[in-house]
Amino acid sequence: MDDYTWRMRLEARRRRRRRERLFVLFLFILALSGVFLYHSVYTKTPEYAMQEMISAYKSGDAETFRRHVDLNSITLKAYDDLTSDLFKYDTNLSERERSLFENFYVLIRRQMCQGAVKVINTYIDTRQWTLPGEILKGRQLGIDYDLLLDRSLIRQTSLIELESVEHLGEEAAATFSVVEEYTQVPFVLKVTLKDLANESFNVGGSEVEFFGQKFNLPGFTFNLSGSDWKIVSVDNYRGYLDAVSPLLRKNLADYIDATEEIVYRYNQTFESAQNTFISMQKSSYGIMTTDQRAEVSAYITDTLIPALESRQAELDEVPIPQGAQYFAGLRQESTRVTILAWQSYIKGITENSAADLDTAASLHKQELVLEAVTRNLPELP
Repeated sequence: MDDYTWRMRLEARRRRRRRERLFVLFLFILALSGVFLYHSVYTKTPEYAMQEMISAYKSGDAETFRRHVDLNSITLKAYDDLTSDLFKYDTNLSERERSLFENFYVLIRRQMCQGAVKVINTYIDTRQWTLPGEILKGRQLGIDYDLLLDRSLIRQTSLIELESVEHLGEEAAATFSVVEEYTQVPFVLKVTLKDLANESFNVGGSEVEFFGQKFNLPGFTFNLSGSDWKIVSVDNYRGYLDAVSPLLRKNLADYIDATEEIVYRYNQTFESAQNTFISMQKSSYGIMTTDQRAEVSAYITDTLIPALESRQAELDEVPIPQGAQYFAGLRQESTRVTILAWQSYIKGITENSAADLDTAASLHKQELVLEAVTRNLPELP
């Protein structure tokens, strides 16, 4: 090999090594840029916030989930959507009564939404649906909070996946595919996001003309110094309710029709039993004698309680559509509470126990409330 050929090969080797070093340096810079952009740009975007929110929801990371969902803002608008047709199908109400009830729900809006936030927060922490308690405990406000939660569909809605995120200036819109578990109705929920840190800025999102054709460039919203992207409203929640509620109402109507004969037949039985029970308690002394108490106790034990159990057994044999699960549960709870009330009453009159009689009276009040709820559901279309 002559000297010239050797020098040429050496120079080629040097050039190849320089190119290899430059390529490695390029890859290193590219990797650093990717890491920088990911941590300084992408992690500040609404896309990242929504992906993180979904992961947190599925893994039970309550702290991260709360960071991306403004429950206080969401519940206020959702409450208005939920209660807008609360009395729409109740033809038993006069216009004045309907107006009074609607105004009542407006007056308690703040307490109701605070209760909803508490219920959702408890579920996020424990994966258990509870009631808010305090002023909303039971039915103190003349409402059934559990029924309102059932109408909201929140307990039977499953999140499937994030579909898209659209940048809208200082806000963003995201869409999620969900499914209502009872009816299996799929739906796409649209939500509005805001950067509550109020330091975000936008790139792109404008219209350009190229060779006579107009194109919309995609927008990109991010924040290098920090961001706090949160869902602040569910924009088409009313549409979701309208898509699912008619099917659930039909389920309920079908179940009521299927159980109508059972309920009517046992109502006749209990009306007759009530008259017998009243006549058995009559006494010229104003109080029942020992023999009367024994006779009443036997009548309750041998007739009333078995009739309650028999009615519930017949009701349980009727297939319950998914949309009627809550209503059927109320009937079961009513039967359970009524039997407990009679058992406490028996103990109270046979053992002269004022505490058991008080318990019986308290349980009887619960029974009346449950019966009122099942009897006064709004009429269905």
